[in-house]
Amino acid sequence: MAIIALVIIVCGFVIKSQIRLVKLNDRTTPHYSINVDCNLIQFQTIEDIAVYAKKKTAADLSFSWHNDIVNGEANCVGYAQYAAVICNELFKRNNIKAKAKPIVGCYYFRNTNIHNLITKFIDNQQINNFIKDHDYVEIVDSESNVVYSFDPSIYDLTYLDFGD
Repeated sequence: MAIIALVIIVCGFVIKSQIRLVKLNDRTTPHYSINVDCNLIQFQTIEDIAVYAKKKTAADLSFSWHNDIVNGEANCVGYAQYAAVICNELFKRNNIKAKAKPIVGCYYFRNTNIHNLITKFIDNQQINNFIKDHDYVEIVDSESNVVYSFDPSIYDLTYLDFGD
């Protein structure tokens, strides 16, 4: 039994290592504020803030077909926007020179666009429009130009990270 579990875990890591996000374009960052009540936490790095934003977003929102942030429901667009707002607020509070923004992109498995593959098998235009692309968060460190990305909605649904 332990061998089977080990094989499944190894296969999962191999598959996960072949999945990547590809940026298509930027999405507008909304102009609203979120109560980020973490005044006792001192963040030192961009990664610390990204992890906090990802976990807070997952705790505050539930996945839905439509964005209704006020009532705690969002799709991937709302998740990315919400997490970007949290990141930017914490960058400002902690004097970290970085900017987070929501990004429209697609997941690829090796060289195959997963979104295109799925839509070929679904004969429902509304669902195909919903899954034709995916939103995630991109952070650019202003000092080093290093780009870091994370996906708060997939994290909430699977507890897996598919960012950089």
